[in-house]
Amino acid sequence: MDAEPATWDDVIAQPGGAADLTIAYGQNRDQFGELRLPDHPGSHPIVMLIHGGCWLPEFNLVHIRPLAEAITRLGLATWTIEYRRPAEAQDGWPGTFEDVASALDLLTSLADAHDLDIDRITLIGHSAGGQLALWLAARPSFGVSHPLFSPHPLAINRVLALAPIADMVTYGHSEGSCPAGARRVMGGAPETHPGRYRAVSPLSNLALDVQVDVVHALNDSIVPVTQSETYVGRVNESGGQATLYRLPPPAGHFDVLISQGPVWKLLHQLLLRAP
Repeated sequence: MDAEPATWDDVIAQPGGAADLTIAYGQNRDQFGELRLPDHPGSHPIVMLIHGGCWLPEFNLVHIRPLAEAITRLGLATWTIEYRRPAEAQDGWPGTFEDVASALDLLTSLADAHDLDIDRITLIGHSAGGQLALWLAARPSFGVSHPLFSPHPLAINRVLALAPIADMVTYGHSEGSCPAGARRVMGGAPETHPGRYRAVSPLSNLALDVQVDVVHALNDSIVPVTQSETYVGRVNESGGQATLYRLPPPAGHFDVLISQGPVWKLLHQLLLRAP
């Protein structure tokens, strides 16, 4: 029998346990993160995980818990965040983007109490979470005129983007339920809010000062691999350091979330490689 790509059912069938700590970074019920700590002492490198799901409230961090647990077993602290996703007739601007920024910056105040090394931070994001991770990585370069400028953003060392939506404008013009989620989080189509799209599209905010690794399946039917090819090419042309790892068939959109097998072996190697 030919191998098949992982499905959403395969992702949610993975067991996931409780975190060591659940910590709020705001007053909304979706403004919290789950902290998992290695079982050995020391100053722990941090991996912040941002789940995907087309920025929609139907998808939450539960499905990425098994990946967080697998990464913690490698000896890395994990900070798995939830964030506001817009319900129908609402949009996520600017709350969704402010949330992920606040969740990242909170690590500064958590570091001493939990032996976290904020000089060694990796962001992992899948799909829509990949867009958020790549965007966060570029945040220290934002000027005061940027709509989401922050005077003292926490810098990170590396991004591991998994099937990321890197070109929000192109994606927002596409057909399908996930591009519809892009239009919902942005409050409309690219031609309606061009400034918003420029402000959060990774392709318009290149992460040039960090190591960028992108993993994307050639057969991804939800986020085309051309999204990553264009982004990685643009980063390298602009003087940054980005590498694209193309997953051959039968891998698809969800294989990067399966915490075992050949794709996990690649993620394992990338995570333990010094940035």
